[in-house]
Amino acid sequence: MRAALGLGLLLLAPIAHAEEAPAADAPTVRVVPLTQARDDTRLQAYLNQALAANPALDARNADVQASDADLLAARAQQWPQLSLNARYTHADGGRTIDIPTGQLLNPVYDTLNQYLEERGEPPQFPNISDQRIKFLRSHEQETKLTLNAPLIDVSLWANVDAKRALAGASRADREAYARSLVRELKRAYYGAVEAQAAVGILEASLAVLVENVRVSQALVDAGKATRDRVLRAEAERLDTVQQLDAARARAAQSKRLLNMLRAQPDDAPLELPTPAELPLPPSRDDDDIRTRPELRALDDNLLASQASERAARGASLPTLGIAADYGIQGEEYHFNDDAQFDTVSLVLRWQLWDAGTRRAQRRSARAQSAGLLSQREDLQRRLVLARRAAREDLDTARRAIDTGRARLEAAEEGFRIAERKRDAAALSQIEFLDAERTLREARLQLAINRCDALDRAAELELANASYALPATLTAP
Repeated sequence: MRAALGLGLLLLAPIAHAEEAPAADAPTVRVVPLTQARDDTRLQAYLNQALAANPALDARNADVQASDADLLAARAQQWPQLSLNARYTHADGGRTIDIPTGQLLNPVYDTLNQYLEERGEPPQFPNISDQRIKFLRSHEQETKLTLNAPLIDVSLWANVDAKRALAGASRADREAYARSLVRELKRAYYGAVEAQAAVGILEASLAVLVENVRVSQALVDAGKATRDRVLRAEAERLDTVQQLDAARARAAQSKRLLNMLRAQPDDAPLELPTPAELPLPPSRDDDDIRTRPELRALDDNLLASQASERAARGASLPTLGIAADYGIQGEEYHFNDDAQFDTVSLVLRWQLWDAGTRRAQRRSARAQSAGLLSQREDLQRRLVLARRAAREDLDTARRAIDTGRARLEAAEEGFRIAERKRDAAALSQIEFLDAERTLREARLQLAINRCDALDRAAELELANASYALPATLTAP
């Protein structure tokens, strides 16, 4: 009997490495040896998987690519544009002009012919008809190369500045999501470790309670206890069975969440350490405080809004450009001096009145800038408060680990004493079950405290933006 109880105590050891018998839909979990868990390389591998394959992060990458393409398009508008334009026209009807050539020249020709006849020579000047000339040719073509180049256009320059700022904001948004992804994956990871530890502790506790039912029945059979002792032991066992079932469900859910964040199938295998194997977080994480990407995104959006305001003001100024054409035209396609033509023009455009459109655009841009400034001030204060709260929570969580250790030591010693008294029939059933429950809760609480401390450290890491993301996610 004592050997069985000793086995139960061994299963309750804080650094137990027993595997959980997974539920039907739970991922397979392999416990990591202590030598592998000290550096938490498995967590880093999961983070690398998430940062490389998370679909939501891929969407942010696509947004960055789109903003870069918009910037290239805005820059391209500052360069000359060359186009080929061809036109072939067939026309019927249209306006005409009548020229009285016959009325003007035929009397002269008649006089000349009469003079020639008097000299005995044949007439040489025939009569001609009046001419009707169409303004539109019946068919014609024009083929030309057109070059347009802006020389002075404030709106174009401001548009490039706005697109550049928006591209920076898109990168900052991507970095902000990447840091949030790291935070969420660490929360899921430590939650899975905690849930897995709870399953192991409850399984070990269940083994002790099963043995307690057997011992209680033996005492009843020996006439040293009444039947209520067995019933009380069985009720406690069933309560633990219910807790274990809930813990297994939580463990399966936390593992599925972890697999989802790292873009893996729900039932992908996981390697999880025990809470005792997790390295404790440092007491402070204030040596590496960086500007939060959320602030940089607001700053870039503010620059874009200011550039939009400059573009609205620039629309009130004249623009100057150059336009050049070279090509051929005529009724047929001929490449000769008569068909070729070229033109070069300076084009000035100044919009003098637009019914208040540009004024409204300037007001809108100024209002957006003012709103972004207010948002930045509010976000700055919120981030300072979040950093302070995360630092305080981490300090509290670290102290809770020390308290949990002391509580566990007391609970273990109390259970050993209760066990000896129980075997000697010198302890009531309620007192023994209370000692076992106290030990179980102490083990669970210490596991929770360790995981919570690491979770608080991850929160402070997010508040300080101190996690070392890949350079591809932090490039300006």
